[in-house]
Parts: sequence; C-alpha cells; structure tokens
Amino acid sequence: MKFSKYIRLFLSIVILTAFTGCWDYIEFESMALVSAIGIDLDKKGEFLLSCEIIRTQKQGKEGKKSKDVVQGTGKTVPEALANLQTLVPEELFLGYTSAIILSEDAAKQQLKNIMDYLFITPSIRDSVFLVITKENAEKILNMPLGKTGLLVGESLLEFFKVTNRIGASIPVRLREFNKLLLTEGVEPIAPLIKINREGKLMVSDMVVFKGYKLVGMLDGNESKGLGRITNKKIQEISSVSISVPDIGASVSAVFRLKDGKSNIKIKMGDEAPDVFITTSVNATMLQFGGNTGAITQEILRACEKDLEGNVKKELEAAIAKAQKEVKSDFLGIGLKFYQQHRKEWKVKFKPKWREVFPEVPIHVNVKIKILNSGTKVIPLSEQ
Repeated sequence: MKFSKYIRLFLSIVILTAFTGCWDYIEFESMALVSAIGIDLDKKGEFLLSCEIIRTQKQGKEGKKSKDVVQGTGKTVPEALANLQTLVPEELFLGYTSAIILSEDAAKQQLKNIMDYLFITPSIRDSVFLVITKENAEKILNMPLGKTGLLVGESLLEFFKVTNRIGASIPVRLREFNKLLLTEGVEPIAPLIKINREGKLMVSDMVVFKGYKLVGMLDGNESKGLGRITNKKIQEISSVSISVPDIGASVSAVFRLKDGKSNIKIKMGDEAPDVFITTSVNATMLQFGGNTGAITQEILRACEKDLEGNVKKELEAAIAKAQKEVKSDFLGIGLKFYQQHRKEWKVKFKPKWREVFPEVPIHVNVKIKILNSGTKVIPLSEQ
C-alpha cells in the first residue's frame, strides 16, 4: 500500500512536469521582431499600419543588419494588424517595439480609437515611445539604415537621450501619454519627428493636445520653457553679450545651464487663482571674451541677469502658447491647483478649468547662479 502511494506520487510529478512551460511559446527563429510601428490613414480614411521588422544576420546578409517594412490596411487597428500578419511568414512579435509613430492626420482624426487599442493590448509594452510626424509614418519607417546601421526604432531611442538633455524635445512614453489623458488639470504632449533637408531623421519640437484633440505645436524655445516648468533635466548652452559701464568695454560669454528646478505656487483669488512660478538654474562658464582682463563680480552679476532674461523668455513663450494660442493646459497648472487647493478645485474650478485657464495670471521669476568661471575671477575682497 505504501509502495502504491510512492508510485502515484511519482506519476503525478511526471504528469505535472509535462504541463510546465508557456502555452503560447514561440521559437525565436519563428518570430518577426518589430522595432517600430507607424500608423497612417489612407485615402479612404482606413488605418494604414506599417511595421519595421528586424532581419537578423541569419536571415539577412552575413554581418549586416537589414529590415523589412510591411504594411496592412483595415477599418480598425486590429484589422490592419491582422491583414499585415498575412504578409509575414513569421509571427509578429510586438514586445520588442521601441516606438510608435502616428501621422498628424491619424492623430487628428483617430487618436481615441488608436489609444483605446494600444491601452488594452498586452503585446505592446507601455514603455514604448509615442511620437507624431507631419510626414507619412510609413515614409519615416522606410528611411535607409545609413552609416550608423540603426533602424528607425533604434535611432529614436538614441535621439531621445540627447534631445531630452537639451530640451529641444521631451520624450513621452505610451503610459505617460495615457496618464496625461486621464489626469485632471493637465493636457497631453508628444514629441515631433521629421525628415530634414539632408534627408535625415530629426527629433525637434513638441505636439500639444487638448484631450484627444491635436491643437498645436511648440517650437524649440517653447519646448525648453515647458521642460523647465515641468522640471525636466535640461542642459542648455546660452550666450550673453553685455557692456561694462566702468570701462566701456563689451563682454561676451557662453554658459551651460543645468540643474534647473521650478516651484509652482497657487494663491487663491476672488475670481481666479494667481500662479507664481519660481525657476532656479545653475550656470557654468564655458567661454569668455572681452578686453576686461580679469572677471569681476560685477561682470558675473550682469551675466546672470542676462541669462535670467533668456530663460524667462523661454518660460513666457511656453505660457503664452498655452494660454493665448492653443488654450491648453499642457503645463499642468490645473494639476498643481488640485494638489494645493483640493476643495476649491473640486467645488469651483474643476468644471470650468478649460475656460478659466487662459485668463489665469501667471507670474514668472528666474534666478541664475554662476557656479564657476575659472581663475580669472577677482574676489569681492580684492576689488
């Protein structure tokens, strides 16, 4: 009897072992790795889905990376993807996708349907980057590999490492875009990509939404202003040119601006809140020119004042675009209002924030601190 129990236990282990593993496991060689997805609308208004598929060395030429761009059309995104799959002998693997590119037309006309699909599709990671283009997304994906050998999806990953630092464009992941759509008091944004005059891919500027509606674009300075207000880690090169009254000489200098931080305070008013944005930025001198000999503290203060004016213009440009042109709170002022004055927000301002926001007074104060300027600086005690 005891021996029979051991036999049953052994058989149970054997049977359970046979059922382990992934039920939907697919061999690597049987998969088509998708690096990037493009979504356009065709002349009929149907979805035109393009996939940039990586071809491994075994599939392509030995020692070289290659790619295929395959398209499928359909009345819905899932239908277009299913039709595309019929053209590819391997199983499409979307888990490798690094970027989703939407054409401007697709973003304007079908954004909600697209986001509804992407939001509930487990095969596409929510960490992929979402970008907009004025070109056809299919045209972007069909760009040649070039000297770098990078696919479009891989190139975008490298671009965002740089553009995020300089503030020319802010990368936005799918989960972040969805969060902006669902969060009260803030509107979605997405980076813009295009093909420049030399035929190369370029990431610059931002696209602004109001809910699911595309309402405008931000240029480089406006994007930097947005980045500073929302506390993105931006490094910017800024130049100043000043005159020194005591000696009548002109001075020029180049600085790297970094480690910026903005603080937003909301003060309640009778009809509308007052918004106070205080931004502090550190500056490092990279170059100095002028017939002044050593750099005095007076010159440094004048440089700081000039730099403060440059940064303030960026912030005010972003604010003007948000309030006067697109009337979209992509700055997140409403979200700060909710966090600091929840009762007033819920009772009075939440239902009409989109109407109130364009008229809200926003005050900007910028403080620049030059951290180092080399050995030419004369201390105050010696002046």
